[in-house]
Amino acid sequence: MTEGARRSPGDLFVVLNEIDQSHIDYRKGISGQCRIMHYDRDFNPKGELRTGEEGMLVGLLYNPNDRRLYATNPQLNSLLACDPSGAQEWRPLAGGYLPRRRYGNMALAGNGDIVIGVHSLYGAAVEDEHSDGKLIRFNPQAEAVRFFDVEIDGGRGGRHCVSNLALAADDATVYYVSEAGRRVCRYDTGARRQLADFLAFGDGGEAMRTYGLGLLPGGEVLMACGSGAVLLSPSGDIARTYDAPFDSGWTRAQPALDGKHFYLSNFLHGLLQRRNIATGEVTAALNTGLKCSLLSLAECPPAP
Repeated sequence: MTEGARRSPGDLFVVLNEIDQSHIDYRKGISGQCRIMHYDRDFNPKGELRTGEEGMLVGLLYNPNDRRLYATNPQLNSLLACDPSGAQEWRPLAGGYLPRRRYGNMALAGNGDIVIGVHSLYGAAVEDEHSDGKLIRFNPQAEAVRFFDVEIDGGRGGRHCVSNLALAADDATVYYVSEAGRRVCRYDTGARRQLADFLAFGDGGEAMRTYGLGLLPGGEVLMACGSGAVLLSPSGDIARTYDAPFDSGWTRAQPALDGKHFYLSNFLHGLLQRRNIATGEVTAALNTGLKCSLLSLAECPPAP
């Protein structure tokens, strides 16, 4: 592994797994070298990081409290952390104070807690059948951990759990979905109670499915829906639809730190866009040329 590039505010770390493009078999599963690309704010490459694992990195989080990247590889029940500007020594977290799970995406709370979901149950090291819950909140400094037994949608095929999530401004309420599901669920980690669904789609058609989502300060929800993305009002109504060049594969919508833009990514075609939230205008784009490789991203915050 090479020495990490210097980080600057607005830099992006993008999960771009190294998948053999000549042989992608959806039925047997997709796997390759776990890789994270480092770009500046204009999508110019600055370097890469490799965890040394095979599989598929799914979740990625930059934590400004300890200046580490946290990455999840559910195929290996793996949760790792490293300083991307140092020697890139990845520290395994799962298997110690945290159980081994098929962890997926993460969100950072204001007090330094990380909220993380169990991505799916298929092929997992079940141990105690996940009786301690599919939503987990932990603090990497204190090594404190809490588990929450939440309702799940199941998504397409019924095997997905908390595959994508976002944390509300109260730092307690988690909005979460099962991949390609029909419900946007909510859970209050402070009160330890399931809340009413934020949104539930009908059963007809394939146009609206639940994928990666993010919360705006006013309570609006940005969500990828397979065919593009939507902006949902705080009451769950569709306020805006964002059309996209492909009619499938849009799986992540993540607000940018500037509060004016969001990132929309296509897993099937390897395309990443930065868009204006208000107008939908594409202000920057990265075509990776890689299918089934592009998943999560993490943005470096402004200097304090």
